[in-house]
Amino acid sequence: MKKKVFVCVGLFISLGISGCSGTPKTDSTYSQDETQATETSRTEQSTTTTKSTATSTEETSSATVTTSTSAAETVDLSGIFYTAAGDTATVKLVSENNWSIAYSTLDGDVTATFETKWVTSGQAQQSKTPMKKSDAYSGFDIIVEYVSPTDTKITMDDGNAAHKMVFTRQKPAEDKKYDAVLQGDLSLFDGKFSTDAFNQSIADSGFTLGGYSPEDYFNDRTTVFPGITDNMYWNGLSSHGIYEVSKDDLPKKVNGYYEVHVHGVNGGANNGELTFFLVPPKITGPDGTLSDDKRVFQVLGDGTPQLLEYQKDQWWKDYQ
Repeated sequence: MKKKVFVCVGLFISLGISGCSGTPKTDSTYSQDETQATETSRTEQSTTTTKSTATSTEETSSATVTTSTSAAETVDLSGIFYTAAGDTATVKLVSENNWSIAYSTLDGDVTATFETKWVTSGQAQQSKTPMKKSDAYSGFDIIVEYVSPTDTKITMDDGNAAHKMVFTRQKPAEDKKYDAVLQGDLSLFDGKFSTDAFNQSIADSGFTLGGYSPEDYFNDRTTVFPGITDNMYWNGLSSHGIYEVSKDDLPKKVNGYYEVHVHGVNGGANNGELTFFLVPPKITGPDGTLSDDKRVFQVLGDGTPQLLEYQKDQWWKDYQ
């Protein structure tokens, strides 16, 4: 009887130990599977994140290229541009992203070609490329800044401030364009001057005064009349002297008009200095009067401003 109880107790203990030792094996197996599953999930998430980042990068890169391409396709520079002085430049499309530009300088009319290579800068598209010019000047870059069709600026620059030109779509107000005089550009006051008495003396000579023929006078092929052109004054028959604006003595604005000093450049023949007042239309001049016409006053030796009269076209018909 005692032996049977021992056997039963021993069997019970053996089964209990076996059952306890089996449970940890099952938990261990599940834990390893769960760890592998978690690691696999993390790997897949990492891969997904990497792919998402790569896709985002590709999309961003694609958007940048698209913006640049879009600008090249939509920017149209064709048309007329203006300087602050009212000078114009005409831009025409030659081929995709290739343009021609025509404008004038003190040395004459100029044409040039250039290519646009757009770069985004804030809200603007910018391009800086070399110019191929028709004149003797080289080393120029053309910088185009485009924000909108009405907000576009073109700058031509070779590093020399005297050569720099800036054009925009904005046509300057009539009175502002005359400020070109402040840079030594007198071309808005171009013209020849004379008086009734001088014209009569020419007619009295049979239109041969100064050794010219009537045909020379009738076709404006003489140099007897004083006049203003570009950046200089020619004093005509009196001494055939050339007077130019000096970069060291540029004009200044006084009371709405311009005080201009020109300096003789004919060696020792006329190395003096002359002073003029250039008065735009609708501006009161140094004589206290206002006119709808542009006017030129020469300052005499005693400081008195004398109005110069522009010679009208085909003036000679009034003296035949």
